Amino acid sequence: MLPTFDRFRSVRYSALVILALVSARSVAQIPIGPEDDVVMLQAPEPPNFGPIIEPLEAGAMQKNGLLANQRLSTLNPAERAPFRIGASFTPKQSVQESADTLSAYTISSQIGFPIQTYSDGILLSVSSLKYTQFSTDAELPVSGTPIPDELWDLRTGLFINRSLDNGWKYGALVNFGSASDQPFASADELTLTTLGFLDVPARNRDSWILSFFYSPTGQVRFPIPGLAYAWRPNDQIEARIGLPASLAYAPNDSFTFLARYTPVTNLLVEARQRIYQNWSLFARYQIINETYFLADRENHRDRFFLFEHQLATGLSRQLPAGFSLDLGAAYVFDRRLFLSDEFDLNSDDRIEVDPGVSYSLQLIWTL
Repeated sequence: MLPTFDRFRSVRYSALVILALVSARSVAQIPIGPEDDVVMLQAPEPPNFGPIIEPLEAGAMQKNGLLANQRLSTLNPAERAPFRIGASFTPKQSVQESADTLSAYTISSQIGFPIQTYSDGILLSVSSLKYTQFSTDAELPVSGTPIPDELWDLRTGLFINRSLDNGWKYGALVNFGSASDQPFASADELTLTTLGFLDVPARNRDSWILSFFYSPTGQVRFPIPGLAYAWRPNDQIEARIGLPASLAYAPNDSFTFLARYTPVTNLLVEARQRIYQNWSLFARYQIINETYFLADRENHRDRFFLFEHQLATGLSRQLPAGFSLDLGAAYVFDRRLFLSDEFDLNSDDRIEVDPGVSYSLQLIWTL
């Protein structure tokens, strides 16, 4: 038999290969055409979950008074794409109040493909993976826990979206996986994410959106209810007032703006401007939080948190066949790694890393 560590590594690498094969096969099976456009649904953004494919037929978009040319649906395309793969690298920076340094390398991918299409909606399979590798000898000051060499977040699940005869829309997501330095090592490293929403038409093109979200890797341990009013005064703007909150603005075909907040600290502000034919410039401010279960933690309730702010800019190049390539650089600051049973930025068991620059490359495929 393989030693325990080798079995863990074998399972992780096998999962990586399987997800890559499923992604390649799924992309090839997704039909491309005006009837099968994958566009943005008026659904809440789940906090601390990452990308979710939110499909709706183009005809339904027009019926709801949204943009037929899909301006609003192109906001933050990495999150709306049925397939993406990316990598980022943060060179070593000093750990504050320590002689140690820390550098990080991350690869991630996402795939969503239809299982069943309906006249009023769709059933999707969604899968994602994220792998982060650290290079450091740093330890957390109170528990003495070493910063793990690697972290994995593997997820797969189902997302459904349907419309009712009265114009109401509903959707739900169930997502199973593991987020840990040793994923699937035991039941204590498993995750089960659930999300649901109900979209109720209001006056004109507006609607009320009721939602809930729960994930054991969320910033809070209990389900988060949501209530927002989606205000759509014209074809250039959509504002969701409440929680989650967002603002999408697309005054023309060359400029888009998106701002979004979900509890507790998840914030994204992004602007994109086309500068020449297939080239675009983007700027982004984002607060990032990730949560993991370390396999060898002493306290069952403890979670390992990664927290940082990013101020990024870069270029996007539109490629043939629906592909695009983003190349970016970010100033990363207020970086904290800590172990706690609750989300606590001032946890005594934390290290803080000096600000630095991070570089990223992302390949995106959209329909």
